[in-house]
Amino acid sequence: MSKSSDVLFVAMPFGPVFRPAIGVSLLQAALTRAGISSAQRYFSIRFSEIVGAELYNGLSTPTGLPNIELAGEWIFSAALFDRSEDDITGYVDSVLVGRSAWTNPAGAPKIGKAIIDKIVRSRRRVSPFLDWCVDEIAKNPPRIVGLTSSFQQHTASLAFAKRLKSRFPGIAILIGGANCEGVMGAETVRQFPFIDGAVSGEADLIIVDLVQRVLDGRPFDDVPGVRTQTSVKRDFVFGRFTNAPPVHDMGALPYPDYRDYMKQFRACRHRGIWRPEVMFESSRGCWWGEKAHCTFCGLNGTTMAFRSKTADRALAELEYFAKRYPGLDVQVVDNIIEMSYFNDLLPRLAERGLKVDLFYETKSNLKKEQVRALAKARITMIQPGIESLSDPVLALMRKGVTWLQNVQLLKWCKEFGVRPFWNVLWGFPGEPPEEYDRMARVFPLLTHLPAPRGAYGLRLDRFSPNFNDPERLGFTNVRPAESYRHVYAGLTDDAIRNLAYYFQFDYSDGRSVADYIRPTLRAIAGWKRTNARSELFSVAHDERLVIRALRPAATTRITILDGVDRAVYEACDAIAHIRGLTAIAAAHDAAATEDSVAARLQAHVDRGLTLKDGPRYLALAISTREYRPPAAAMTRFRQITRALDLASRKAS
Repeated sequence: MSKSSDVLFVAMPFGPVFRPAIGVSLLQAALTRAGISSAQRYFSIRFSEIVGAELYNGLSTPTGLPNIELAGEWIFSAALFDRSEDDITGYVDSVLVGRSAWTNPAGAPKIGKAIIDKIVRSRRRVSPFLDWCVDEIAKNPPRIVGLTSSFQQHTASLAFAKRLKSRFPGIAILIGGANCEGVMGAETVRQFPFIDGAVSGEADLIIVDLVQRVLDGRPFDDVPGVRTQTSVKRDFVFGRFTNAPPVHDMGALPYPDYRDYMKQFRACRHRGIWRPEVMFESSRGCWWGEKAHCTFCGLNGTTMAFRSKTADRALAELEYFAKRYPGLDVQVVDNIIEMSYFNDLLPRLAERGLKVDLFYETKSNLKKEQVRALAKARITMIQPGIESLSDPVLALMRKGVTWLQNVQLLKWCKEFGVRPFWNVLWGFPGEPPEEYDRMARVFPLLTHLPAPRGAYGLRLDRFSPNFNDPERLGFTNVRPAESYRHVYAGLTDDAIRNLAYYFQFDYSDGRSVADYIRPTLRAIAGWKRTNARSELFSVAHDERLVIRALRPAATTRITILDGVDRAVYEACDAIAHIRGLTAIAAAHDAAATEDSVAARLQAHVDRGLTLKDGPRYLALAISTREYRPPAAAMTRFRQITRALDLASRKAS
C-alpha cells in the first residue's frame, strides 16, 4: 500500500489466487463512486508463495481436496484459537486418513503421506505469516478493514482479524461473503468479539451507508443485513437472520475494479508461470431454482431470485475487459445463463469476434442451435449440471431433464468443440439401486463423448432443500461434517452447527450406497481411461452414411447405411420418438410400420450406435458436418469409401 485508504478489503487464504475477488472489486468500485477511498490487498497470494502453488491450488480449487474436508480451514484454526499443535493427530487420522469412512462410503482415494506432511507443515507457517500481514497493515493503517470469506477463507480471515484487533483496536473490522449468510454470520459475530460487523447477503446497496456510518462514528446496528455485537443478541432471540437487500437493477452496478489485484499478481513469483483470469458477472440467482430448486444445491442461499444484465450492458462490459486485460480468460460467475442471451448477446459476441474464451453454467436441455451459438460466441467451456444419466435419480434432484437429453448435450458439445465440465452425483435417498447397474452398462457406449470429471457421493449443504427438509426427503441424523469438530474445537455443538455449511447424514431407510455404486464407479473410471482414444462419427458419402467406430465397446468398426436406414438414423441426431421416425421411414417405404422401424433401430442399438429409452431413440455417432475427427481415425474410413466408389463404378 502506497498510502492509507479509508477502507482496505483483504482477501485471505484459501481464496483463489489466480483470479480477483469479484465481490470486493464491485464494492471498491461502489465506494469510489461515492468518493470514499478504498483498496484491496490479496494476502492469499503471499501465502500461496509460502506453501507453494500446487498445494495451495489443491486446497482452494474444486479439482483438489473436497471442501468438506476443510484442510484449508484447519491449517489456520490453531492460530485462531491459540491452540498448540497437539490436535494434529486427531484431524489427520479421522479426516485425511479416514476420509472414506465419512466423505465417500464407496471408498475415497487415499491422500498420500507427502500431501499430508505438506498440510501439516503449512499449519506451522501460519503464525509468522499472520504477523507479516499485520505488519503490512501497520505501514498505512486504514480506518476499516473489510474481509471477504467464501469457502475455506473463514478461519484465516478470523485469525487475521483477531491479531489485527489486538494491535489496532481502533480499526473497525467487517466481514462478508458466503460464509456469513444467515445464521453463519450471526454466529461468527457472537463467537468472535473482535468482529465489529458481519454482512449477510449482497452488500452492494448498503456498502456506502455502512462505511459512511463507521467513518462518522455513528451506530450501524440497523443497517439491513448487518450483524453487530449488539444486534446479534436480538437476532438469536427471535431466530430471524435477514439479509441485506438484493440488487434488482444489475445494469446499475459499476464495473468491478481489478487494478489492485492485477498489480499485486504482476509482482508475485507466479507471474510468467500462471495466467490470471478476469471475473465477469451477467446475472445473479437462478431462474431454474425459482421454479424447482435442485434438492442438493445450497448456492444462492436466500437470494434465489434471478436478475440479469441487458445484452447491451453485458456486451459493453465484456468489450471493456477484452480491451483492458487482453489475452486473459474470462470466468463467468453466473449460476445459470440468461436464456434470452441466445437470441441477443451470443450472436453479437460472434459478430464482434472478441478474442475472449468464456465459461458459462447452463442447463443440459439445450437445443443443437444453442450449442452451435455457444461455440460461435467463443463460449468454449460450460458447466451444464448433468449430474446423472438416470431419469429416476434426476427426478430426485429436480433437474427437469432426462438422461437422454444429457447424453444428447454431450454429443453436440463434442461436435461443436464446446467442453462440458460435469460430474456424476450419487447417493440420493430413494434412488433405485438397479439404475446404477443400468448406467454401468451404458457408460462404455459413451467413451467417445466428454467424460465426467469425477463421481461424488451426495453432500448435504446448508440452504439446500435436502438440508431444509431432511426428514421428508429421506435423511436422518443430520450433523456438521466431521472436519468442523477439529476446526472449531472448543466451541459448543450448537455454535459449530451454526457455523457449518457442509453436513453429514444417515439414510432414513438404512441403505448402504456402497453396495450398489461400485460397478458404476468402475465404469466411469473406464470411460475416463479410454476417452482419448475413442471415436464414433458419421460421414455422408454419396447416398450412404458411413459410421466409424473406434471404442472398446465397438462390435463393428464400420457400418454403412443407406435408404430408410440412413434417413431414420440421421433423424435420431436429436432425441426422436418412434412415431416420428415411422413417418420419416414411410417417405422411403410406404409399408413401414412402427414395428418394422423399431426392428431396424434395434440393430443399431445392438451395435451400440443408438441409445433406446422406451419409444425414444438417440443416435450416438457425431456428424462430421461440424466435427473434425483426428486424422488417424480417418485412415480406415478413406479405404472403405474408396472401395465403395470402386464398387459403384463397376456396377454402373
